[in-house]
Amino acid sequence: SRAVGGLKTAFAGVGFTLLVKQAINASANFNKLNLRLSLLTKATGQFAEAQAIATEGQKLFGMSATEALEGVTNITSRLKPLGVSLQDIETTFIGFNTAAKLGGSTAIEASNAFRQLAQALGSGRLAGDEFRSVSEQVPLILKPLAEELGVSTGALKELAAQGKLTSDVVIRALKSIGREGGPALKAILENDPTQVFK
Repeated sequence: SRAVGGLKTAFAGVGFTLLVKQAINASANFNKLNLRLSLLTKATGQFAEAQAIATEGQKLFGMSATEALEGVTNITSRLKPLGVSLQDIETTFIGFNTAAKLGGSTAIEASNAFRQLAQALGSGRLAGDEFRSVSEQVPLILKPLAEELGVSTGALKELAAQGKLTSDVVIRALKSIGREGGPALKAILENDPTQVFK
């Protein structure tokens, strides 16, 4: 029994050490994201406004502070150098995450698709592997894109190949998702036990 007691103490110590290490890594990552976002918004003095978008994302989508800050920082790093306004960055972040939540995408699917979307918007168009990844992991985004261009959802793949799903088109489509999906999103979050617990 002494040996078992010793093992319990050893396991508890290892568990505590891992927990502390994870907490330190999470804190360091959060601070790095804040620093990056601060540098990205330095020229415009919009650091506080960018942080507010991340805070809103936490409330709306049940994200952790780090997840929300990472999403805002990544999209800002892609779009700010192109002269995209902070308002359009917010539209993109909120609209995309609304589509992901309403469409039932998992946190991993949404995170992967958002990374692909940020890369696509940074290059000026949604096409190729990025279009495929976003459309497979967050399919709810297709309908507003099609409506924005006045085509069927089936035609989007060809239009993406032609480079016609430009950043402007995608941002306008995400704006409509964010605006129209708000009430449904609120209803889902109010009735989701996980979100209520969070």
